[in-house]
Amino acid sequence: MKYSLILFLGVFALSPLIGQEQPVRWSYAAEALGENEYELRFTAEIREGWYLYSQYLSDGGPIPTTIAPEESPLYTLKGDMKEDGKAIEGMDELFGIAVKKFKERAVFTQRVEVKEGLQEISGYIEFMSCNDEMCLPPREIPFVIFFR
Repeated sequence: MKYSLILFLGVFALSPLIGQEQPVRWSYAAEALGENEYELRFTAEIREGWYLYSQYLSDGGPIPTTIAPEESPLYTLKGDMKEDGKAIEGMDELFGIAVKKFKERAVFTQRVEVKEGLQEISGYIEFMSCNDEMCLPPREIPFVIFFR
């Protein structure tokens, strides 16, 4: 009986999140720049009232956004991943440290130089989303960007 009560309370506590759309939706694509170079573009659409954290954060706070392409001899990363969007920088009340977070939309871009024979770049995106009251557990989603 005790375990049934614990299970019931656990499900009840999580029920507002069950079936609810995730607050961050990702899309990704590659844009040809010429000379065997492409720009990989990862776009996060962020639901109103929610935030997505920067990839550049101090320790002791939220999980930073990480976009990790799998290594391959068929392409070379050119420079660092860039990020753009409606950013809010400053003290975060939930974590008690200064952070950079995005609302509404964030775009992460990475230039790559590709070699002949490249068909796809795959990897994963790890991110954490919060609103003013709570954070969802970090998520890791796979991505695949196809080249023709």
